[in-house]
Amino acid sequence: MGWIEDPDQGVLLVRQAAGLRHWTLPGGKVKRGESLVKALEREVFEETGLRIQVGPLLGALDRHDKDAVTLLFAAVLNGRSSSSGKRQNEITKAGYQLSLPKKASPSAKYFWSARKGPVKDAPSIPASTHQLPTLTQSTEGG
Repeated sequence: MGWIEDPDQGVLLVRQAAGLRHWTLPGGKVKRGESLVKALEREVFEETGLRIQVGPLLGALDRHDKDAVTLLFAAVLNGRSSSSGKRQNEITKAGYQLSLPKKASPSAKYFWSARKGPVKDAPSIPASTHQLPTLTQSTEGG
C-alpha cells in the first residue's frame, strides 16, 4: 500500500467497486518476479492513473486471518503524473481525504491510526502490527 499525501495533508484513498466497497489505501498484490516497489508503482497507476515514486517502508501489518502481509510505503507523485489515467474496474473512486471515511478497510484503519492518530472505530483484526522507527541522520561519523 502507498501513503500518498497532497499539499493539504489529505491522503489518497480508493473506493473498491466489489465486495464491501471499502475505502482503502492504493496498492495490491505483488506478481511473481515483481519487486515490491514496481508492484506498488503499477497498482497505484492501475487504480488511479497516477505515477509515483516510492519512498521508505513505514510499517507492516501481518494478517494471520488472511495469510497475508501488508506493507505500507511512503510515496510521492512523480512530476509527470496525470489523474486522467484509466482506472481498473475494481476501483470506483479515488481522491484525497482529510479524514478516514466510515467504510474503510481494516488495513486502512490500522495504517491511518498509526500515521494520523486514532480513528473512532479502531480495527479489531487478528494481526501483528509493526511500526518502523523513523531514522534520524546522525551528525557523527559511523
